[in-house]
Amino acid sequence: MSDGTNPLRWDCVSRGCFNQFCRPKIERFAACFPGRIAMSDIDATVEVNGHFVFLEMKSHQGDIPLGQRLYFQRLTRLSPRISVMILHGEAETMQCEAIRWIYNGQVSDWQPTTLDEVIRLLNKFATWAQVQGDAA
Repeated sequence: MSDGTNPLRWDCVSRGCFNQFCRPKIERFAACFPGRIAMSDIDATVEVNGHFVFLEMKSHQGDIPLGQRLYFQRLTRLSPRISVMILHGEAETMQCEAIRWIYNGQVSDWQPTTLDEVIRLLNKFATWAQVQGDAA
């Protein structure tokens, strides 16, 4: 049985840039949607007992791009079982500086955080979600 660890198994040194070879080129679908609507790439997501957390990592602590903010606000209005965690930090080292949430369409302010605090929050979410009623 797996412990849920899901490391990147791509060796960039021997195989080249992961983004270049493995990331879907979603920009190819841009003409499929009206105006400036585009597909969003979400960094990570998890589901526990019908409750969802979407994770987006940003290298800055500024505003979320308008289209992505609207997407996340509308997504979280669909169900109280959906929330979005936005982290400001360094993806390579996973050093986290700040966090904000989007829940029920509302965007919180940035709050200082650390990786340990993010792990604590995700553990708390998982424990809470496991005792909630099943969504199915």
